[in-house]
Amino acid sequence: MEGPVQKAQKIVPVPTLHFSEGSLAGRVVRLDRDVATLGRRDDNPYVVPDPRVSRVHAEVRREASAVIITDLGSSAGTKVNGQTVDGPKVVRHGDRVSFGPVTAVFEDPAAASEREDTTMVFDVPKVETGPHLSPRQQQVLELMAEGMTNSEIGGQLGVTERTVKAYAQELYDKLGVRNRAGAVAEAAKLGLL
Repeated sequence: MEGPVQKAQKIVPVPTLHFSEGSLAGRVVRLDRDVATLGRRDDNPYVVPDPRVSRVHAEVRREASAVIITDLGSSAGTKVNGQTVDGPKVVRHGDRVSFGPVTAVFEDPAAASEREDTTMVFDVPKVETGPHLSPRQQQVLELMAEGMTNSEIGGQLGVTERTVKAYAQELYDKLGVRNRAGAVAEAAKLGLL
């Protein structure tokens, strides 16, 4: 006699890192936690067993629909699409993320399915979902999301670091957050990035 019929659990797709080179070829790391560390040490929630990866290399944070990677002072550094990560960096579907010389492709099933489902394009006016940002605030926000420091942003925009700090504080106030990581995550959630 058969037992009671059990319902299948809903499978929720989560973002992943796909390694395709060297000894890690074929390894997939499921990014299924809100905040976790990644490194070669076994007590990291995300283990990347390669001697060229630091023991505790980076932090991976999931906020709303954004995944944010922050290097934790690793010896070999962290890069996204070849650019060094100096602060919190939002990664997007298809980005190449390097932990030292070890590279993985970031895949986000939700973002991939959104792209695949877009079969018809309508000219619909953009609806404001978040706070209105000035063009300069938008520039500062986008450069923050790329992981640039205040000094680097100032150099890029031709303003002082103090001016960048003022813009950053205005962004924090408008977005209702307390720091860069929060600003980037909230902006991504609101569609400002």
